[in-house]
Amino acid sequence: MKLIIAEKPELGRAIADAIPGSGRTDQAVIYKGEYAVIWAYGHLLTLKDPEDYDPKYKQWSLSQLPIFFPDWGQKPNDQGGGHTSKKERLKQIGTLLKSCECVIHAGDPDDEGQYLIDEILRWHRYKGPVWRMNTNDTTPAALQRALQSLTDNRESENRGWSAHARSVADMMVGYNCSRYFTLKNPGALLTIGRVQTATLGLVVLRDAAIEGHTKQTYYEVTAALELDGQTVEAKYEPKKDDPNLEDGRILDRNYAEEKEAMLRGRKLSNFKVTFKELTEQPPLPFNLTELQSYCSSRFGYEPTEVLNITQSLRDRHGAITYNRSDCQYLSEEQYKAAPETMQTVVQNISHRPKELDMALHSRCFDDSRISAHSAIIPQNKRIDLNDLTERERKVYLAICKYYMAQFLPPATKGRTSLAAPLPDGGALKASSTVVEKPGYLVLFKGDKAANLEESTAGPLSAISPGTYSAEVIGTRINEKQTKPPARYTKASLGKDMTRIARYVADQEVKKLLLAKDRDREGENGSIGTVATRGPIIDKLVERGYFREEGKKLISTALGRELYRILPDELKKPDMTAYWWSIQEDIQAGACPWTALTDSVLEMIRHVVQTEYPHIDISAVPAELRRGGRSEAREVLGACPRCGSAVVEGKLGFGCSGYKSGCKFVIWKKSKLPMMAKSTVSKSHVKTWLSKPWQGEGIKTSAKGVTFKRLVSKSGKAFTGMLYLEDDPQSPYGPNFKLVLPEHRGKGSK
Repeated sequence: MKLIIAEKPELGRAIADAIPGSGRTDQAVIYKGEYAVIWAYGHLLTLKDPEDYDPKYKQWSLSQLPIFFPDWGQKPNDQGGGHTSKKERLKQIGTLLKSCECVIHAGDPDDEGQYLIDEILRWHRYKGPVWRMNTNDTTPAALQRALQSLTDNRESENRGWSAHARSVADMMVGYNCSRYFTLKNPGALLTIGRVQTATLGLVVLRDAAIEGHTKQTYYEVTAALELDGQTVEAKYEPKKDDPNLEDGRILDRNYAEEKEAMLRGRKLSNFKVTFKELTEQPPLPFNLTELQSYCSSRFGYEPTEVLNITQSLRDRHGAITYNRSDCQYLSEEQYKAAPETMQTVVQNISHRPKELDMALHSRCFDDSRISAHSAIIPQNKRIDLNDLTERERKVYLAICKYYMAQFLPPATKGRTSLAAPLPDGGALKASSTVVEKPGYLVLFKGDKAANLEESTAGPLSAISPGTYSAEVIGTRINEKQTKPPARYTKASLGKDMTRIARYVADQEVKKLLLAKDRDREGENGSIGTVATRGPIIDKLVERGYFREEGKKLISTALGRELYRILPDELKKPDMTAYWWSIQEDIQAGACPWTALTDSVLEMIRHVVQTEYPHIDISAVPAELRRGGRSEAREVLGACPRCGSAVVEGKLGFGCSGYKSGCKFVIWKKSKLPMMAKSTVSKSHVKTWLSKPWQGEGIKTSAKGVTFKRLVSKSGKAFTGMLYLEDDPQSPYGPNFKLVLPEHRGKGSK
């Protein structure tokens, strides 16, 4: 048996469908001929947390920093999967590995896809032959060819090690820097991350530009020309090197009046009117970022909402291709399959434009521009629109529209331009554009979210090209004011994360960021991925660094304070650029994967040994302070899971970091059967939190509390000492270590 391990269910099923013959499915494994096809559900493994190595790391302490493990290990991912949990799927793959003759690695063709399958094989210590399958194109014919042209997986393993290095490095930065700055700023929970903090910077700096903007008045001079029976409005453009301009604008009213006087009643001669025919190609199909931007503008949907909608369209309905793509191009194989796909799309949406032509070969069909995935398009599958929710239907129709546009003619437009030179070196200029043949534009009538160039038809379009003379019959000075940049929305912030290099001043860093994305269409010096950007932005809102005003995202005082105190090496996108350069060396085999983590460790050591400014605690909202909404509430100790303050509530003693996801709580009336007749008091919690139990055996440093009314399984009362031994998986909240009086000092029971 040859075992094919795919990264995702839809890819696994596509590979199975491409294998000739009939097959059978058993426990979400497809058996067909000599192959068994199984798939993961994303990462089945995750990196260990520090407390997985030693429980002492549950309690945050500066003395523990930097936290680093020479071989940062992994553990099964306890999140859900598909038909079963990820843990069970991992175990199932392990069973199949024992009986297969070889493995065919069918991860996505990028470093993360390589890592995802390689880590499964390493976890199970698989030593047999492994072949790499190209899954760049998932059409049946392409997958059949890929199965016949496998390569040795050892040639690709360094790509996976590169991704592993980045994953470990991200965890190192998150754990060490978040703990360091939180502990240095009592009362605040501060989280740091390579992508998160650079994203925070985009908004903080944009808000500073907006709030620091001083309106500047400038002037534009226009003239009305009597030309060939038409009145044409033209704009005065000074010569570029005019010393009276600032940033190309006229700021002096008197100077504008001089130019208006120069134009008033002027007779112009021997100037040109020209005509140019323009061909406008349809917009490319969507990638996830462009789809999120479109749906935000058109429907008001948030990026994570669009991600969830497309996930449902793909997984539940099978209506669209891979939805987390960063690519806007399609393969030649997809072009060959397009007639059948389009026939199905037309049936699904009950619309066929008159000029739809399946022989047209759009610029989107280009194998050289496809990265790990192709653009998001409809699948060749019959869909009843009534089976979709309203939101699913709107997103599906948008995807269909952009796909259908590839098979409509380009729009043709006619642009008429006028340029009349003036004695001062300036000129009067005007232009007018009309749509001659709408072509693909028939699909986009009234769709402002498409951001397509609009027609600017005016009287000038009625004038034939040639040499003319005219008289200025009127002039006007228009007073205008400069505007600050627009506030970010979640969609526009996500888009700027794909091109953050444009905001980088350091030319070397900018060059590295652009080089990183040189083969990735739609990414131009980016941070994050199409799948992670939305959740990262949402976390920045949840953690109180951004607030939302309608669609607008605005940095909070806390977000600005955090950004202010951080050193450049933590808050700029430079980190992503430098990491990438090391990852390139890892992929080339020029250095081991630890080269990146060693470099990051040195940076972290420098950070935790340096003193930085403190945040203004008044910037931290009361509900986000370590200690809860009321600063008057007594802090009983540090949460053993996240280090935030534990405070008393109505029913128990809980972690104030609950909004950040911490679920630590000690109930006053414990849900532990043994404590059914006992009540936990504030003093008990203080004692437990002062020195929790760590490790096996009685620790003299741990502090316990004696309870006289504990209940045995038979219902009898007994006395025992309980030590806090937190277990995040316990259904009762924290767990406790019980020691009976006669065993105290000898061991636990």
